[in-house]
Amino acid sequence: MDKSTFESIEKSISPERLAVYKSDGAGNETVVARYIYNIELCKSFYPLINIFEVTLRNSIDKALETFFNMPDWSSAIPLTQTELMMIDEAKIKIEKKGKEYCHSRLVSELTLGFWVALMGKKYNNQNFQFFIIKHIFHGCPSKQKSSSAMQKNLAEIRFLRNRIAHHERISHWKDLDQKHDLILDFIRWMAPNMHKIAIHNDSFEAIYKNGIVPFELFVKERL
Repeated sequence: MDKSTFESIEKSISPERLAVYKSDGAGNETVVARYIYNIELCKSFYPLINIFEVTLRNSIDKALETFFNMPDWSSAIPLTQTELMMIDEAKIKIEKKGKEYCHSRLVSELTLGFWVALMGKKYNNQNFQFFIIKHIFHGCPSKQKSSSAMQKNLAEIRFLRNRIAHHERISHWKDLDQKHDLILDFIRWMAPNMHKIAIHNDSFEAIYKNGIVPFELFVKERL
């Protein structure tokens, strides 16, 4: 790769974003290969995170419907101001889209942060949290089923999801394979059939196993 090609790529991506890939003094070809490798790793997580998010929110929604004995539990659940604001913001989004409010639309508009927050420390003493843990994570081992373990693991998944959503680097994480397995575990605990779909759409292991080499070859041959 000649200098002008790298400078063109760097201009498109930004020097600041590429800087993390050359902090160890790597050459231009390696830097670009690392960037592409990171894209592929992030892409491989998308199906799993998609299935995880959708399954988590719908599972919690159904658990809360049962707990409060009402389809739209949003007015009954004891929430802090932060989560109440999230609900208000979701309702505003529905209105801006020109759609009528209904509970299913609220559920789909609420962010992952909202659902993870319901499992957080601030709600440790709320019976609805105990009910959620008991009733939706059917296959979860007892040692992973405590509030503290749930909070730690869900926070890790959310952090990874946000890194990917903001196109940040994840390829340097030494425990990326463990985080991958953790997402699959959560899906399996909630919905075994969705776990089968997730496995079918999972390309992480092959990309992670092959590492940066295929992308180094691409850069050398095509750029």
